[in-house]
Amino acid sequence: MFQHFFQSTVSALCYEIAGEHCASHGEAAGEELAAPYNDVARFVLRQHRHMPQILGPVVKTATVLFAMTALARQGACFHRLPPPRRRAHVALWTISRLGPCRDLMKFYSSLVILALYSRPHLAQAVGQAE
Repeated sequence: MFQHFFQSTVSALCYEIAGEHCASHGEAAGEELAAPYNDVARFVLRQHRHMPQILGPVVKTATVLFAMTALARQGACFHRLPPPRRRAHVALWTISRLGPCRDLMKFYSSLVILALYSRPHLAQAVGQAE
């Protein structure tokens, strides 16, 4: 059950970050970066599984804490929030005075953007353009 909660949170976080990234780039993002983001979530979860044993549980605990603070502030766990409230919760952690909160959002943002721009059809299109 804990693992499912963690995976649901990571998936929702990936969808939120990827969606915001694509929205901020407008039409320039193109279809290659559009939803669905299941592949992005799988990539992020795979990266978490490959983390060193000392770091993986810390990131997992911080992620669950992130989801639980949404429950306290928003009345529902992060993965059950509607998109506008998800955005607000991510924004709170992104600009938090606490460094670990900001770092967790940077960690996930970095992995999500890496996964987005590593999509096979995008990589092929870039390779063909050269």
